Amino acid sequence: MLPATNRCLAWGKTGHSLVAEIAFNFLDEPTQKIVKQYLGNLSIEEAANWMDTEKSNSYYNYMRKWHYLDIDKGEEYVPSSERNILSVLHSSIVELRGYKNSGMSKKEVRYRLLLIFHLVGDLHQPLHTGYAIDKGGNTIEIKSDYVSGNLHSIWDTQILEYKKINLDTCLNYCKSMSSGDIAEIKKINELKWMYQSRSYLDKVYGFENNYMDKAYIDNNISIIKKQLVVGGLRLASILDEIFNPANKI
Repeated sequence: MLPATNRCLAWGKTGHSLVAEIAFNFLDEPTQKIVKQYLGNLSIEEAANWMDTEKSNSYYNYMRKWHYLDIDKGEEYVPSSERNILSVLHSSIVELRGYKNSGMSKKEVRYRLLLIFHLVGDLHQPLHTGYAIDKGGNTIEIKSDYVSGNLHSIWDTQILEYKKINLDTCLNYCKSMSSGDIAEIKKINELKWMYQSRSYLDKVYGFENNYMDKAYIDNNISIIKKQLVVGGLRLASILDEIFNPANKI
């Protein structure tokens, strides 16, 4: 059985940082300033990776199952008392929406902000909304001339690094999107986001005999790029709604 900590990574450090950087490109300066004030000594990149950084700290063991959600193929999401990526992200957003009037301390705001920074990224990695049978691709060992390891780690980091995806790549992708598409993407609906992420799973598993060829990588890099961009836009939407001083919520 895989240790629980093996389920705690998504996109890797680079991918999570990209989601945060993309988000900040879509925030105005006053909103950026307020968010940074709550992050304190953490950069936005560090904030985006905080939940993974703290996985070695036993104090935060309770967060291990918050990074993902398992739903069997063909099944629908059924809410339960056990907290998962979807329920924690939703509750964090709801609680922060009323932070100005709730008496929430700066420390409490920061904590929920860190959860949102990370979990928005996690939710947009399709294997974090995957199947329990293979632990989100963690038990599937891949053979390839281009990447190595298990399916989950390959989608977390290796394809992204092999294709040299960076902030400029992602922002150029944004330029190809219409303002209407961006507005639709930014509508906050965590359940819809989860199902959109899961919609890519057939393509994620679109290899034979555990072999991943270059065509598979070339075909799927567009999904990875899109999910990083969409995750960044949606993180921006959450941060803008909650922290933009021009908004009254």
